[in-house]
Amino acid sequence: MGERGAMGERGGPVRDWADLHRLRPLWSALRAERPEIELVTPEPWFGPGGGRRGGVRFALFRRIIEIRDGQLSLRPYLHPRVPFWVGEVVRPARTDGFAVVVEAAAIAAALEAARAGHRFPVGPAEGWVPHPLAAGLREEAAWLVEVAAVYRRSPIMAHVRRRVRAELAGATTGR
Repeated sequence: MGERGAMGERGGPVRDWADLHRLRPLWSALRAERPEIELVTPEPWFGPGGGRRGGVRFALFRRIIEIRDGQLSLRPYLHPRVPFWVGEVVRPARTDGFAVVVEAAAIAAALEAARAGHRFPVGPAEGWVPHPLAAGLREEAAWLVEVAAVYRRSPIMAHVRRRVRAELAGATTGR
């Protein structure tokens, strides 16, 4: 089989395990706030160790679905200013990863607002929408792995969280 897995994609099961591991911080953050996103499957289908009929490919596919479900459940909490806040720190013209940073920051801001129970009536900023679903499992996993890496490591997430908290604190004090 070489570098290609059973499905003919580069990397196969090893790549799937690596992607599954890389998605864990983002999935964990979403699941902590929205536990209902975790899909429950019967033990024989996907048991400990991956099961025979499920395996790592099924686990990766399920993890991606759960992350996307978490994003959908957080839509009412998306702050309309997130792309502008990211733009304060990262110049869009100077980075190819701006969309990745905005997507990760949108999740961070939405989680912050959801914890506070604050919904935003406006929705996402005009001209910006979350990244659409990719055509295939490999492409979707690659996109979400990038988002997860930024979510986990970028100092911009702290900047965005502070902005949301400050705004929500101002709203509760009447400023």
